[in-house]
Amino acid sequence: MFDELHAALPEERRAAFQDVLAEFMQLGKDANQALERAEQQASEQSARLAALDVQGAALEARSGEYERREAELAARKQACGEREAQLLQRSADLAIREENAAAGFLKERIAATAQLQMALEALAGQRLALQAELARVGEAGRQDLDARVEQQLQALRERERLLDDQAVQQATKEALLEVEQRTLQRRTRTAEEVEALLRAELLQQFSDERAAHEGKISGLKRQVEHAYGEIDQLTDQVDAWRSFEATLAGRTPDQILDELDGLRLALRDRERAMRELEALQARDDSGAVRAERDALLEELRELRPELADLRQQNHRVQLGVMEKEHWEREKRLLQKNKELMEKGLVELEGRIRGLTEEGQAQGAFPELGRMDTDTTLQLTAAVAPIPELKQFTNELRERIALSQPDNPLVFGIDDLQLFVGGLAMSQLHVLQGISGTGKTSLAKAFAKVVGGECTDIAVQAGWRDRSDLLGHYNAFEKRYYEKDALQALYRARTPALVDRINVVLLDEMNLSRPEQYFADFLSALEKAPHDRIIPLMESSPAHAPRLLAKGRTILLPENVWFIGTANQDETTNELADKTYDRAFVMELRSRHKGQQWGPREGLRQVTYSFQSMKEAFDKARKAYRKEVEEILESLDASPLTEVLEARFGQSWGNRFERQAKEFLPVVRAAGGSLEMALDHLLATRMFRSGKVTGRYDVGADDLHAVEAALDDAWSRMSLPGSPERCQLAIDKDLKRRERGG
Repeated sequence: MFDELHAALPEERRAAFQDVLAEFMQLGKDANQALERAEQQASEQSARLAALDVQGAALEARSGEYERREAELAARKQACGEREAQLLQRSADLAIREENAAAGFLKERIAATAQLQMALEALAGQRLALQAELARVGEAGRQDLDARVEQQLQALRERERLLDDQAVQQATKEALLEVEQRTLQRRTRTAEEVEALLRAELLQQFSDERAAHEGKISGLKRQVEHAYGEIDQLTDQVDAWRSFEATLAGRTPDQILDELDGLRLALRDRERAMRELEALQARDDSGAVRAERDALLEELRELRPELADLRQQNHRVQLGVMEKEHWEREKRLLQKNKELMEKGLVELEGRIRGLTEEGQAQGAFPELGRMDTDTTLQLTAAVAPIPELKQFTNELRERIALSQPDNPLVFGIDDLQLFVGGLAMSQLHVLQGISGTGKTSLAKAFAKVVGGECTDIAVQAGWRDRSDLLGHYNAFEKRYYEKDALQALYRARTPALVDRINVVLLDEMNLSRPEQYFADFLSALEKAPHDRIIPLMESSPAHAPRLLAKGRTILLPENVWFIGTANQDETTNELADKTYDRAFVMELRSRHKGQQWGPREGLRQVTYSFQSMKEAFDKARKAYRKEVEEILESLDASPLTEVLEARFGQSWGNRFERQAKEFLPVVRAAGGSLEMALDHLLATRMFRSGKVTGRYDVGADDLHAVEAALDDAWSRMSLPGSPERCQLAIDKDLKRRERGG
């Protein structure tokens, strides 16, 4: 294309045109060199940051050694403070130096961009002048073709300019934003947070750049497909022209024109002869002259269609020649455009491939891998053993009330005694109740006051499997997108949290069906602690995190409790029996505002040990084992067992017995009573809706029979009082039947 323009220019303009092209190519080389320098500076900065990471890791290791020496902590507190101040000062100095480097790099890129823009504008002006000169000196027959070529060139330049401008603007914006963010964050965060922020920024920048390049590739692919379509059309037209040439039997347009001229001469001769005959007829109307005239007229009629055909053929030949030249030029132009776009496409694919390989080098689990290198998670936290369970429960009530001074959370002591017993019974809790009773607040406040971690998960209505809760693996990017729940499970096994209490809050867990998205966890909760494996991938990836079993599965930690809140309205689903049977279920009542009770002031924050709480649970089971076994034996031998089986088709089962042996002793040790614990367990296991109550296939006499059997069993077990929760459930169902519900 440039060769044709060069050939069309006058001799005196060719040298200027060559200078313009050389200047344009030099500008391109300068831009590439500026980009290479920028990438080299970024690489050097990354190396400096890596060196800083190594130094930070060494400092953290020394800090960890100081923390392990608890006996010397008080004496060396001042030295540690000075060391921390030095570290912060060094981090600030490094931040200032990095900001200066980043600012210098930005100025260089802005200057290079301005210089390139000025050169492009000058080149555009010179090109317009050359085009005007070409238009004046070009042939008249090529004006339309030159305009078409100029239009295509202008479109290509516009696309190239837009791509360059967008790339420069995007790079400038990213650099400015990067400088501002680093300046603000390095002023307010410690060296450990700076490290985490830098890694997050690199991952985000990688994702944004990859998405932008994928968009460019899609656009270039569409342009290539469009160019292929135009080339196919041109090929069809060229084939049609070749077919037309075959019909000419090898005759050239000049031969056809000569033949047409000969026919025209013959026609004029015949017309002249006819006029002579007509004149002769006027003088002599003899039969011979009339016959000759008729013969000539007949011959003339025969020659006129042939003449018309030849004229049409001549016109088609002339049009075909012009159209063929036009389409051949158009085809060459499109082929050149196609080559340029294919070259750009290959470059973009190579760059994306490089970015993808760089992301793969970080491992399939980038966030979990970061936890392996996070020094704050690799240091063992200082924890305190929990006191006796009764004292622990009383202090728990006070600490929860003080956790929100502006809006005190006051829960009944019996609710908290049952809650502590539920911790020993199951790692899945379901908190029910009307809005405002503190279901979500209880879970968050509990994790806060015991010094644990609480991860808040908002369940969505469209969740269907574990990938919605844990995340999924992208085979194209070779990366696992770890969601908050998976990160919480992995974090709970790190040295900093392995001996602390962790909570995963499933807010509005029945917006979707837990039996689907939580199915793997429901199954794991039935197994021994060391067998509670949750699969994540089919095969182990490279650079797998250290705490993943076989690099592709995660062990459900014993120090993690899933606490779900459940509302009952038209937007939620009813929980299935398999969820109820495996969970500790508690319905929270209204706050106890009228009671005369207030928490003690001055309670210090404490981080309780998970292991000590587990030992306290074991101690309670041993202390009250005999009493609990006697209660369960009496319950099994009571008429209640027969009534439940005969009238309701229900039995106790091994799970109920196992949960009772874990739940009742801990409630008793927490300050509650065995009858309160058994009443709660029966109400949530047997006398809940769908089991004994809330059914349409049993009658009122069945409910009265089971109520009498329950009272008899209570007497046989020598338990004081009455099963209030169970009787309340029966009374509500009887009233429902009286209303016809």
